[in-house]
Amino acid sequence: MLMAPQTASAAVAIIRCRIPRDKYLILRRAAHPDDPWSGHFSFPGGRKDKTDTDLLATCIRETAEETGILLNVDQLQQRLVLEPAGRLLSQPIWVQPFLFTLPEPPPLQLNPKEIQGAVWLDAEHFQIPDHHQNVELLPGRLFPAYPVEDYYLWGFTYRLLRSILKMDKTNVEVTRAQ
Repeated sequence: MLMAPQTASAAVAIIRCRIPRDKYLILRRAAHPDDPWSGHFSFPGGRKDKTDTDLLATCIRETAEETGILLNVDQLQQRLVLEPAGRLLSQPIWVQPFLFTLPEPPPLQLNPKEIQGAVWLDAEHFQIPDHHQNVELLPGRLFPAYPVEDYYLWGFTYRLLRSILKMDKTNVEVTRAQ
């Protein structure tokens, strides 16, 4: 079991819209040969820059860069516990997830250098167990996954969304944002 460090080096924005019913923004990463998550579905976010004052600033900056969505602190609902991304890599990245709630999906201006597409994933549909599969996404390895368009939501983002929606027996510990 991985022990969480005191701080993370990246942050993600989990953007929930409430109208007409709960939906979560999932991005399809652009294909890059040096990116281990190339072409995967993910939440908006990325690594902390030297200019970011903290991980919340990283989260807000990265979301604006990738999607054109200008998040603000008033929309922040929760700061979740640190989570490891890339557990199959030799050194996973520790990520600080932030949950934001918006009344309705805002228009998107995707950065084509980083993002090739976006989906507002319906939480109610995602919570139906029959919609999930075990898929061979790496040679000889099956992973729990959820079909989205022509690929699958799996790994870090899948695990985090299941935790937020309390679909796992062990839930993510959540604390109020300060």
